[in-house]
Amino acid sequence: MAHHNEVNDGKLDSLTWTNYLNIALLLTFRLPFAILQTIFSPFIHNANGYNDKPLKRRIGDALMRTASIYLPTPIMQHIVGSGLDQYRQWAAKYQPELGTTVEELPMNFDGGRGEQARLFWIGPKRTEKVILYFPGGMYMFPVTEMMLKFWRYAQSEWSRQGLEVSVVVLSYSVGSDPDAAFPIQLSQATQALKHLLSIGCKPSDIQIVGDSAGGNLITQLLSHMVHPCPLPSFVPPLHLPPGIRLRGACMISPWVGLSDPDQWGSTLRTKDYDVTVHQNLRQAGEHYINAISNINIPHDLSQLIPYAEPVLAPDDWFLNLQNSVVDRVLVTAGKEERLFDQIEVFFKRKIKPYHSDAILLVQGGGIHDDIIMDFEISETPLRNELTPVVLEWMAEGFRM
Repeated sequence: MAHHNEVNDGKLDSLTWTNYLNIALLLTFRLPFAILQTIFSPFIHNANGYNDKPLKRRIGDALMRTASIYLPTPIMQHIVGSGLDQYRQWAAKYQPELGTTVEELPMNFDGGRGEQARLFWIGPKRTEKVILYFPGGMYMFPVTEMMLKFWRYAQSEWSRQGLEVSVVVLSYSVGSDPDAAFPIQLSQATQALKHLLSIGCKPSDIQIVGDSAGGNLITQLLSHMVHPCPLPSFVPPLHLPPGIRLRGACMISPWVGLSDPDQWGSTLRTKDYDVTVHQNLRQAGEHYINAISNINIPHDLSQLIPYAEPVLAPDDWFLNLQNSVVDRVLVTAGKEERLFDQIEVFFKRKIKPYHSDAILLVQGGGIHDDIIMDFEISETPLRNELTPVVLEWMAEGFRM
């Protein structure tokens, strides 16, 4: 008798015996082999500083990379669960006294598409000094515990400096089904920022931060604020008062070239220490961009590409970014990550010429989402020199 996975909204409802066999092979053979390779790698290869990272960290990276290679995306999605699952599990362990603070955002875009977007608060909910965080995951995976751990650590570091910062996480639609296609996430990001403004947060007291696909979503939101998206039935307008800007925008390893990522340079294929997988990036990126062709609008669909794939936007696309949207911009990239080439092209062509307070930080030996990856296997940074620099940049924004 054939065994079939039950699928709901592009995700598996349950695992079959073949899925469990795949997981067993991963645990018994592939992961142990990956650990051995990692232990001996410094004696065989020189990865321009990556092998100087602690062994514990490099093993964590190897486990994630190997799982991403050998487990199909639907199985990984089933194991990870929903963003709400991840947040509840994290809160039970790391803020049991406070518990969870979840706010549901309205679904007022065309046809009610997409799953319910939510805001998860880390620590107490406040309306001063607020970071709005968009998590990464190739638009396939939700926020995970390591990301939440990173932000709780950041809060504790700022608190030691006498700076109380609120962090709120946007849990947006993810997956391969049409209800998680562009521009759903842009609509949800817009709703999140509008909600913060409606409860009394001042734009000058808000910094938006995103990693990987979350960095892509930041560029979508910034694009929408500079050039209102030509899909008003999907994406509500968002206008800040004249002369008022967001305090900062920080993009950690932003995913900015989705449809043909190889065109920007060799790093996509050659940086094998990275936790991202070349084929997964290509498939997820092409899926996200190709879904734009299914949007039924009386416009040239090419108008939407700069929103979803900012590296292909006209060079002067962000001309008014500094004047009307955001005071400061920080972009980070790891020298050993697959997305390095596209991030560098994006920053040098699209951001830096049009914003005098824009910085690109390149981490020698760093990989994708490097400052967050420490928290996959640790409660604190693992000799990561980039972490305090990024946290200080955010803290400076709130001290201005």
